[in-house]
Amino acid sequence: MDAETTKQTACPDCKTPNGAEARFCVGCGKPLKVGTAPAAPSPLSRKICAGCSKIHDSTAQFCLHCGTKLPALATVPEFGEPAGFWIRALALVIDGVLLYVVGWLIEERLGLPHDVPDNLAPAEAFGRLLPGLLLDTALSTVYLTVMIGAWGATAGKMACGLKIVRGDGGRVTYGISLTRSFAEFVSAIPLGLGYLWVALSPSKRAWHDYLCDTRVVYKRLR
Repeated sequence: MDAETTKQTACPDCKTPNGAEARFCVGCGKPLKVGTAPAAPSPLSRKICAGCSKIHDSTAQFCLHCGTKLPALATVPEFGEPAGFWIRALALVIDGVLLYVVGWLIEERLGLPHDVPDNLAPAEAFGRLLPGLLLDTALSTVYLTVMIGAWGATAGKMACGLKIVRGDGGRVTYGISLTRSFAEFVSAIPLGLGYLWVALSPSKRAWHDYLCDTRVVYKRLR
């Protein structure tokens, strides 16, 4: 039995089966009652649990994962659940490769050194590499700020079907995007522990997500 047959309803007058979307009976031509079945919650209005960041239908009152009371208003737009560690790691690798290639080409164009001889003193070696480090930092900051501020995702996250949003589901502004790019240093400095926190946290947030009240989620509902 196909899906269309299972959705058929009988006419209350002549009992002729009609499709779920039929407005008039195919047997007697009389109007059918439309809209008697409860409408499914709109995927464009869902609720975020403040305890674990899971997403629920707009009719839910309590989180089925942690039991936290959900907000009265539904605010979540067209995306789905928080993204996990490995998919975010893949997106980060894609962005890293892209930034490395672009940075290398710019440094080559400007004549900046990519490495230094082994016999140089540490201070001198650092001085020679400093312009390239500053260029890479500026390039990464501009890239993250513009991409996230304009499209809500970097190229790596777009390729992985991810999007960055505010904690309440709103759009990430350019200002927040700039702040988030600097906050990533907080996640990276202690041996990347801030990024690893995505795998340890129930809400799947990195440290810079907590600092800037952002979340990385799937674009489409799953």
